[in-house]
Amino acid sequence: MAENFYTILTTTGKAKIANSAALGTKVNFKTLKVGDGNGAYYEPTENQTALINKVWEGNIGAVTVDEINSNWIVTETTIPASDGGFFIREAGIFDEDGDLIAIAKMAATYKPVAAEGATKDLSIRIILEVSNSSSITLKVDPNVIIATKKDIQIISNSISSINTQLSDMVYQTAGGSATAITLTIKGTLATGYPITFIASTNNGGAATTINGKKLYKPGTTTSPNLIAGKAYTVWYNSISDCFFIKASAEGDADVSHVLATKKFSNDNDTGLVGTMPDNGAINYNLPINGSFTIPLGYTTGGKITQSITTKSAQTYNPSTTSQAILNGQYLSGIQTIAPVTGNATINDVVSGKVFSSANGINLVGQATIQSLGGAQIQTGSITAPSVINPNTTTHIQTSFPANGIIMIDKYGARGCYVLPPIGVLGYWDAGSTSGEHYNNHGSAGIAFNGTDITWYSSSNTLWYTPVTWIAFKF
Repeated sequence: MAENFYTILTTTGKAKIANSAALGTKVNFKTLKVGDGNGAYYEPTENQTALINKVWEGNIGAVTVDEINSNWIVTETTIPASDGGFFIREAGIFDEDGDLIAIAKMAATYKPVAAEGATKDLSIRIILEVSNSSSITLKVDPNVIIATKKDIQIISNSISSINTQLSDMVYQTAGGSATAITLTIKGTLATGYPITFIASTNNGGAATTINGKKLYKPGTTTSPNLIAGKAYTVWYNSISDCFFIKASAEGDADVSHVLATKKFSNDNDTGLVGTMPDNGAINYNLPINGSFTIPLGYTTGGKITQSITTKSAQTYNPSTTSQAILNGQYLSGIQTIAPVTGNATINDVVSGKVFSSANGINLVGQATIQSLGGAQIQTGSITAPSVINPNTTTHIQTSFPANGIIMIDKYGARGCYVLPPIGVLGYWDAGSTSGEHYNNHGSAGIAFNGTDITWYSSSNTLWYTPVTWIAFKF
């Protein structure tokens, strides 16, 4: 009869899993034991607490929940190639308390060893069906590590690759020239492959290659500035077939942009020292029309001030003296020069006289005394002889052609003469109440022709000096 192979939970296993679900605790799977059933198959029972004949035991490698059936617990353990020389017909899962939780009847499998001419890793996979898979966990013994040959080969290859990369991480001094660097690269170039080297010469920011491949600043096509004695890490980019310098710092500030004595880094170098002058606070009193040159460098603030006298709005009326608006003032209001008023014209002002009015400034009058309705007057006196003889003539000098004259002596106004066409002849008034035109020259009187006075008198009406004369022109 054909054998059936299966796995069952023991009575102890069922109880522990049920209690863990009820109490919210965990059953920690720890050990897998295998046996040969004493050389024959048998039917496992729920009451078993141990295998019939154990031939090997080791830590369970993994405990997972099946991806399709969430109530299936999958345990996996690998028996390494170094262990063997036995058959496997039974397997048991033990928890951290050493209790048998589940037991499996397995198809007979022989586990050889190298001395028998063949060896292999043997993986044992057991599936348990439980009502609550979250109650099962793996108890790991940190002191035991099981590795298959395949695992060891993968690890060996990885270590070899790591050793190669580590050898490239040892700082090497760049060979070649400042702009054509040569480096020893032990690994195969791939995107992200790092190399660290020490620059042997300054390149001054000039275009540079490493082993013939362009070297750029991060993400640019600009060559970095390499400084002799400094270490630089670069990485290879297979798409552009170039090297990019690893960004340790970024920025385009230079020493003139940073305060003196303060350190900073940019994409050319690290530990740079600024040179910008520290001017502190700047205060300045600006003169009128003056200027101030702001010094290069850093300032904590300050104030530029200017004090100017303020002059408010004012009106200046015409005056006979000069009125000055002084300089050095800020005119905060309108300064108004009032206009000259008056309506005089050149025909209202005597000829030759300068005047100003609403009709103009510094106009010259053209009117005459007569055109203005007045008369020109000039006075003088005659002091000798003390008694003026009748029928004599005295010449007087006037500044204008007079057309009339009045004579006054110690008796008062005794003579007046007006030239034709005004037409009044000489007359006298020697106390007479009636007054008299002197037509026949029979009494004291005068005659006048504009420049000469002719005297007329009788024995009792003589002219006595001094005589004051008033010449006039209508």
